[in-house]
Amino acid sequence: GTAMSTDVSDEDELGRVLELFPQYSGIWNIHSVGGGEKSIDDAFYERDVQMLELAFESQFHFAVFYAYVKLKEQEIRNMVWISECILQQQKEEINKFVPVFSQHAPWRMKK
Repeated sequence: GTAMSTDVSDEDELGRVLELFPQYSGIWNIHSVGGGEKSIDDAFYERDVQMLELAFESQFHFAVFYAYVKLKEQEIRNMVWISECILQQQKEEINKFVPVFSQHAPWRMKK
């Protein structure tokens, strides 16, 4: 899989490679169906946050500590995004961050 991704030169080729893997084809579809409104990075970040939040659903394992640190990193990424939008006076873009433990997260809105 990684050997195929090293030969990718544009976004369409990346889509064709990701379509071969079921776990990544859904992420690619989120990006491509949205008309490019959501970057592929944001789609991967959303998937990561969703999986990390699920670590808190179980008990008696150490994944919670890893998930906590990774979700804190995402919160920092969100704060950097918001501050960059403010500094660049792009306030209409400010809500394009990946929510952490939000009731309005895209994966919670589907239910």
